[in-house]
Amino acid sequence: MADKPLLSIRNLTVRFGTFTALKDLSFDLYPGKTTAVVGESGSGKSVTALSVMRLVTLGTRAEIDSGEILFQRKDGSEIDLIKASEREMRDIRGNEISMVFQEPLTSLNPVYTTGNQVIEAIQLHQGLSKQEAYSKALEMYEMVRIPRAEKVLSDYPHQLSGGMRQRVMIAMALSCDPKLLIADEPTTALDVTIQAQMLGLMKDLQDQTGASVMLITHDMGVVAEVADDIVVMKRSRVVETGTVYDIFEKPTAKYTQALLASIPRLGSMTGKTEPELFDLVQEEDE
Repeated sequence: MADKPLLSIRNLTVRFGTFTALKDLSFDLYPGKTTAVVGESGSGKSVTALSVMRLVTLGTRAEIDSGEILFQRKDGSEIDLIKASEREMRDIRGNEISMVFQEPLTSLNPVYTTGNQVIEAIQLHQGLSKQEAYSKALEMYEMVRIPRAEKVLSDYPHQLSGGMRQRVMIAMALSCDPKLLIADEPTTALDVTIQAQMLGLMKDLQDQTGASVMLITHDMGVVAEVADDIVVMKRSRVVETGTVYDIFEKPTAKYTQALLASIPRLGSMTGKTEPELFDLVQEEDE
């Protein structure tokens, strides 16, 4: 018997004025699995993540026209995140569904220490005392392998490297044991060596906590490294879904084939004086 989806997106349509950001979007995420949502810039990947968090309409002209996002909560109940009240969403955000953004400096408050920000999140959702929350924050810093964790708790965001700030964000995101972690391009701003460390860390933490991961990325190399399932998006729509094996070994959509063909391969320039142009995927190929 197949696992029941942790999150089911059904026929989701989101508009910014006359522009359709998502069109009839449907796919599932399963417990303990990493689902990569891939596609080029502007395909709707980040709008999908923000829709799940119900942040897409905050401070914007965006409207969710139709669809549902069904989420299995910690208490076993099912909720449609589209119809949930803002009070319910405040309880879910950071507690049952957490998000890690591409650039942590946009998420961390520069006037507070990183420790204060993690401690505040823990107290808000878990009702712990400040000392208990401090102990939990220290435990999380050590879990994400931050060296000299106790000192880093008292550091400000600007005092840390990009990789260290991203570890702080992951520690904050996992501090309340969420069922779903959304990672929106979490390694793009990092150099290649740190990227590999962060991907390995996220995989290890997922094995430890059992959390599901929605990974938003355009990097098919990253997808091959960590994903179980893949959702391929193009121009606000899903063009193909499948396991990582299905998508990499036998993609059916021409757009997916073009994405895979764009991955640089060692030795591909042998005997050539310059790179070859990629074939454009036309509208009729969708």
